[in-house]
Amino acid sequence: LDQLLSKWDQTAQMSPYLAVEVDSQFDALMKEGLSTIESLMVDQPELALGRLILLTSILNSAAQQRPAILKRLEKWIQKLRAVTNALGKKLGANGFSIAAGLPVGISVGLSFPVQ
Repeated sequence: LDQLLSKWDQTAQMSPYLAVEVDSQFDALMKEGLSTIESLMVDQPELALGRLILLTSILNSAAQQRPAILKRLEKWIQKLRAVTNALGKKLGANGFSIAAGLPVGISVGLSFPVQ
């Protein structure tokens, strides 16, 4: 995951090569990414939210070139939902949403009450 993130950070673009790498390492990327978010949310929930945004950004960028990636997300939806719910509670959100749409992509959102 760190190597993929490093490549992503260096270019800020999804090359065809990097999209193939995301696709081939999808399960490891999701497992490590969600595990990292869970660990960060204990003491650094804002950083965990940033990591969740980064993970979905990478997936969306790769899915633009390899749309079948989103099909592979099916087995991770429950875990993604649980992690997003826990993070939302930690940050004081009053709700969250996970949506897939066109153009190809996934959206994860948290909503917060107005203070």
